[in-house]
Amino acid sequence: MLRSVPSKRFPRHALLIFLVLLLGGVWQTPAATAVSALPTAQEIDSILKEESNITGFRIRKHLPFELITRDQVNQYIKEQIKESVKPDEIHAEEVTLKKFGFAPPDFDLKKTTIDLLTEQAAAFYDYKRKKLFISDWATVNMRDITLAHELGHALADQNFSIKKYLDKVQDDSEASLARQAVVEGQASWLMLEVSARRAGQTLADPATAQRLLKSDMDSPDGEYPVFDKAPLYLRRTLTFPYSEGEKFQQAVFLHDGTEAFSRVFLRPPASTAQIMHPERYFQGIGMVEPDLPKPAKHTRAFVTGTLGELETRILLEQYVGADVADELGPKLKGSAYRIDESKPDQRLTLIYASEWSDEQAATAYFDAYRKVLRDKWKRVQVSEQSADRFAGKSEEGYFLVTRTGNQVLSEEGFAQPLSASPGQGEDHVLTASAR
Repeated sequence: MLRSVPSKRFPRHALLIFLVLLLGGVWQTPAATAVSALPTAQEIDSILKEESNITGFRIRKHLPFELITRDQVNQYIKEQIKESVKPDEIHAEEVTLKKFGFAPPDFDLKKTTIDLLTEQAAAFYDYKRKKLFISDWATVNMRDITLAHELGHALADQNFSIKKYLDKVQDDSEASLARQAVVEGQASWLMLEVSARRAGQTLADPATAQRLLKSDMDSPDGEYPVFDKAPLYLRRTLTFPYSEGEKFQQAVFLHDGTEAFSRVFLRPPASTAQIMHPERYFQGIGMVEPDLPKPAKHTRAFVTGTLGELETRILLEQYVGADVADELGPKLKGSAYRIDESKPDQRLTLIYASEWSDEQAATAYFDAYRKVLRDKWKRVQVSEQSADRFAGKSEEGYFLVTRTGNQVLSEEGFAQPLSASPGQGEDHVLTASAR
């Protein structure tokens, strides 16, 4: 039975934020066999000076660092999750992933997060202790590359508090993910630029940038089995801050030069769409948040939030195909969702509205979302199907999807059939709870 939680907008990426901040740049690490030892203080200072020259950030203090074992990493992760992420936040995030179909019913978000971190964390910068930890199993190449990434975090943190930067939008999953892309993207970009400059090159050169910024971080290769087996949603949202974040940093760098490194902290991007389409960041084009139907009687909001372009693309890729995701993703103007919990039986229902650039895009998404519903549930009985209405029942309850103009509304998981009352707007009748 699901626990009742206070009605609020949960920071749905709470675990993901924690996960991203510990992983470093290990996906881009070449194979090596020699196990690493601790770097010297001179090595640390040398890299910090290189990155200070690139960014214009001041080195304000020496950075302490320590070697850590895999068992210590595992224990550290568990302790930090316990201290930093509330159980209700983890529960709300896990429920949301399952209701949308991003994760299977038996998915354990907390366990997967701990396993991923233990597998991936070659080195990490602790924002609370202001200290760098380096794993004792990291290879020489892994250590050197990851050092440049993590020291990028430390340098940024000495000039702009990373924790405060992320905490300011912890209740907004879209803004949180966009700011994660700033934090990780800048560190990843610096890692590449340091390497390029040592070879007499720079990312300011289009040919160098094209070669270095085209890595595919989500391709399974067997080296990280926990990551390879994780749901598509987790893999995509986990790698997004690195792969798309460094491309975003490149765009801002080409636009603003050295000022770019401070700009992204002083004027943060507001959405994943701004990360993927930097021109929207420069123009200040945000996302809209459609109105949702009011909660039905005898229910209360369990969790609310939005799905931005990244998550919408993932949903489409998972159930419809990457081509459809690429075509429709940029046409999303915004979305909003709410998961309600009924007081009598603690039934969870999903209300999800999306707004599109035009009616043609909305129609295409309406058709695609019908396939999402058919595939995310094991049993679907369709009672009504037309150009703008799709209704029926699944193992989770009754559902109704409608398209009106450039908006698509889906209501899922009700105990009784739903019917929309024409002209009622957001007060339309939900017969599942009106009785």
